[in-house]
Amino acid sequence: MLDLEDIFASDGPLARALPDFKVRREQLSMAQGVSAALAAGESLVVEAGTGTGKTFAYLVPALLSGKRVLISTGTRTLQDQLFAKDLPLVSAALGRPARVALLKGRGNYLCRYRLARAAEGGEQLPLVGTQRARSPALLARIQRWALTTQRGDLAEVRGLSDSHPVWSQVTSTRESCLGVRCPEIARCHVVAARREALEADIVIINHHLLLADLALKEDGFGDLLGCADAVILDEAHQIPDLATQFFGANIGSRQIETLLKDLRLELSSAASAAQLPRTLPPTAAAALAACEADLSELRAALPAGAGRSAWWVTPSCAEAVHALIASLEGLSAALPPGDDRATLAQLAERAAELAMTLGRIADVDELEGARTLEQSPRGFTLSLMPFDISARFRSLVYTRRGAWIFTSATLSVGA
Repeated sequence: MLDLEDIFASDGPLARALPDFKVRREQLSMAQGVSAALAAGESLVVEAGTGTGKTFAYLVPALLSGKRVLISTGTRTLQDQLFAKDLPLVSAALGRPARVALLKGRGNYLCRYRLARAAEGGEQLPLVGTQRARSPALLARIQRWALTTQRGDLAEVRGLSDSHPVWSQVTSTRESCLGVRCPEIARCHVVAARREALEADIVIINHHLLLADLALKEDGFGDLLGCADAVILDEAHQIPDLATQFFGANIGSRQIETLLKDLRLELSSAASAAQLPRTLPPTAAAALAACEADLSELRAALPAGAGRSAWWVTPSCAEAVHALIASLEGLSAALPPGDDRATLAQLAERAAELAMTLGRIADVDELEGARTLEQSPRGFTLSLMPFDISARFRSLVYTRRGAWIFTSATLSVGA
């Protein structure tokens, strides 16, 4: 069997597979360090400057280790490159086939349930200019593509950008996903992608998904980290800022508005299907109206002006925030108890979660983190950014078995 020195030699398998391959002492040294860390199940931090060849330096030992490895990258573009180009090339050169899975966040996959709703006109979003003209044709093209796609990755749809409003109409978020209650759960692309990932030898994800798995846990979709023997983080210099966002909290007026709109649509749909009285249940109608009124009160209490600023809570603002928290909690409790409609139950959970998040931001100790307010003509966002996430991130890493390898061209270690 070839050892690492043979593999990275001028006449080795990589050189034969890559005409432009060059022997780099630093690349071999990194590969040996990664291999040792994988074998021992230890942590390793590697700063590998541009030109080192760090991608192959961790792919080769990952393939040779025989372990289940999670590789996390900084962007979806790097994910696609690893999956479609780098890993197949290295695997073929070494003669070491492996089951490889590419896994993106749920917002990249078609949601069949929401596609059906959009086709029925239940997920209308305001469109302007060319978006209005292209939306029906684009939606029809997505419907045709949905009949044949295997992975459900919207990147397969030519001409569809993730900034186009149609994208959000046909995907789910953690908040809007019905999970195991969804009538399309058996054909769910997110479930299928995660199932494939759980069965793979090497899984390629991105940092956003890794941190969501660490911090939020994707309920009902399996624990990716719990099934991995090792985690390799490329472009690891991005982790501190991203982790601060994930371990913090934020809530925007758009989230609350979407919840209220979704609830009205669902109750209206249920009423038209004679599954509920043709008028909203009085308690739900009152709670819905209270939420709308308290959201308006909060908008009025916020300081004027667009942009981002520190959130200094005035008495009137604090009162409006806590009133909105109470009305969101009331809305969650007011939805028909014991109702068998999955969407209503999920909407109740969304209201409760929004109330909890807003409460965390409103009542945080000033020594725990900084609160910011961001306003625009479309609404506002309240955020909490923790001052120090090192202890929490360290505990999450150390409580999971296996090796953790952090690599980037720019990494520094605090004294």
